[in-house]
Amino acid sequence: MASVDKWRTCLNEKSFCKKIREHNGKESIRKSKAEAKSLIAVNDNDLFIWDNASCHFYYFNLNNLTGENENKNRFQILQCTDPPQFDVEWLVWNIARTHLALWGQLGVTVLELPQKWGKFAEFQGGKDTVACKCVAVGEHYFSSHTGIKLLQVTWHPGSSTDSHVVFLTSDNLISIYDIVDPERPSQTIFLGETEASYTSLSVTRPSTSSALGDNVVAFDFGTPTELYKKAGSVQGAKGSAGLTVWPLYCVKGSGDVMVAFTDLSSKPTKLPVQGALLMYPPAEDNYGTDACCILYLPTTPPVVVLATCEGRLHHCVLLPRELDETTLQSESSYRSSVEDVCLYSLPEEPLMFVTETIELELSLTMPQFGDEPSSDDIFTCPVRLLKDTSSPERYHCCHAAGVHTVALPWLHNFTEYCTAEEDGNILPALQESIVEHLICTKPLPSSPFSPVLGLAQVKDASLGTILLCLTSDYEFQCLRLSNVRYASGDISLSSVSSSRSIPSPLRKISREPFDNRIRKILQRNTSNPLIKSRSKTELSQQECFKLLTRATQVFQEEYLQKQDLAMGEIKRRVSILSDQKEQQRSELGSLQGSRNELSENAERLANMCEECKEKQEDILKRVEGVMKRLQSRNPFLSEAERTMKRELENIYDRLETYERSLEQLRVKRDYQQRQINMSRGSNQASPVIKKSQVAQLRDVLKQEGDEVSDLMKKLNQLKVDSAV
Repeated sequence: MASVDKWRTCLNEKSFCKKIREHNGKESIRKSKAEAKSLIAVNDNDLFIWDNASCHFYYFNLNNLTGENENKNRFQILQCTDPPQFDVEWLVWNIARTHLALWGQLGVTVLELPQKWGKFAEFQGGKDTVACKCVAVGEHYFSSHTGIKLLQVTWHPGSSTDSHVVFLTSDNLISIYDIVDPERPSQTIFLGETEASYTSLSVTRPSTSSALGDNVVAFDFGTPTELYKKAGSVQGAKGSAGLTVWPLYCVKGSGDVMVAFTDLSSKPTKLPVQGALLMYPPAEDNYGTDACCILYLPTTPPVVVLATCEGRLHHCVLLPRELDETTLQSESSYRSSVEDVCLYSLPEEPLMFVTETIELELSLTMPQFGDEPSSDDIFTCPVRLLKDTSSPERYHCCHAAGVHTVALPWLHNFTEYCTAEEDGNILPALQESIVEHLICTKPLPSSPFSPVLGLAQVKDASLGTILLCLTSDYEFQCLRLSNVRYASGDISLSSVSSSRSIPSPLRKISREPFDNRIRKILQRNTSNPLIKSRSKTELSQQECFKLLTRATQVFQEEYLQKQDLAMGEIKRRVSILSDQKEQQRSELGSLQGSRNELSENAERLANMCEECKEKQEDILKRVEGVMKRLQSRNPFLSEAERTMKRELENIYDRLETYERSLEQLRVKRDYQQRQINMSRGSNQASPVIKKSQVAQLRDVLKQEGDEVSDLMKKLNQLKVDSAV
């Protein structure tokens, strides 16, 4: 925590932070409203701060806070070529982080970031002041409709060029602009009951629908869906490709949720608006009549969060409508009449099941002393919901009274249940969400407004994930966020190792891992936030004593008492483990004795086995000798012996033939030798045989002699064998 405080102190002492406080200090107090803003934007470790007084950006690299280099105090000013003519309240990145949308209630300006280069990767090589191209989007529309206010601006996630901006104005109109053509909307969607003409109006006055909560106040994009043309239409019969649309979940002030579909094609298709979606279980007040924000979490199944100005958060699970579910005839007839005009088949309207409702503590709840009358002041303000970039199961709430963080521990188990292939899984028990009150800027209902002016996440290599907050005094507050997922289904390393080994007997005592049980015991229902009100806020001694008493009570109930419970649980666990250890030691002693006995028996049996093998070999040799003697004394020949006798007789007959042939060959050889000698004596060539023929005869005789010698050897060997 000390490193985070040092990080925050170094950031607030930078010269550009001091300049922003000097320029906007008095202006911030004069224009203070009960609405949070977002005047900071973070891209990786690049910090951008908007200066409303000077109408330019300050750029600073947050890596310079921890490193010691010559560039640690370096910052740049990003000057707008066409600065906005309105008070900027929110900064919104596009997906590629190349453009930044600056918007307020009276207009939108898109700033294009310049290129980076140089030693320290700064804009345009490190110039002190860099000019940035700015484009005003929809300027003509806002100038011709002076009563219209801008409620929300975001970038379209389905844009292939990442250049489409989506507006929501106070006249129930959704407009999609391409910054390439900033004055002509590529698509408009009217969310009211009767669409009015805007071409002839120059001044729009607020209507009663806004006061009754019939106007849309916020929206958020859902996951894309594919629409196909109806089979009965002429175009659908040709088998054309589907249409990819992005649904917009829009919430009205009354709490009704509508679904509109956006199409970014060159000729967008006008699709009907669905809703209001049915919410279960039904409530008389429709879960509040002052809705101010909506957040879509792309999980399985999807979760929609509805926020009200009273600080209530409704977590709704979107589930598909059953096929056999009956609806009102008026709704079905209206839906069929609307879809008859559309060429595409729209998906079924989902159902919203409210799993839980959370009430945020906007102003701190103070203890009452004696006969002190209770305060009936109810503080309300719009609540803005921001997704957490590090965890899909967590989001942040910023408002005029501070910052809250909400985690959904049940979402992980619920997602596993819905995506499991087995049908026998049991639906996990619903756990309560975890709410952390991080920063409180309005500790008492009587305290002045001190809205949050910016909230962003920074991921530092040494400090982890940090929540960077800009207060109304233009001072930064840094809070470290836990990187551990809140889901109870996450099992620690010890739990994973134990699940792969033999199950422990302690599983009979508790089926859940012990670390999860301790984590549940130590889980805080209320926390002491960082109190950061305006610097000129004055509190009486009684109010200070109430704050001190409240903080002491929270520490006592949420920290000390729960730590005592955890300590008692750990002691109980230690006692059980000690008893188990002693029992296992005694069992180990008996098992060790059995092991030694088994080793001795195994050694004795091994020696006996070796002796048995030796005796068996001796017996086999004796049996073999006996069989040979018995066979030799048998007066009758065996079949093998008779066969060998016949072979020997045949060989003997062939040997006689070979002897006669050999004798003839010897006679011929002598005759030929005499003829050769006679021819040499007379020095005349033999007229009968030539030299080549003589050589051939020698080879033949030699070969036959070899064969005869081999036969003689075989004959002698057979005689020896028969004699034996």
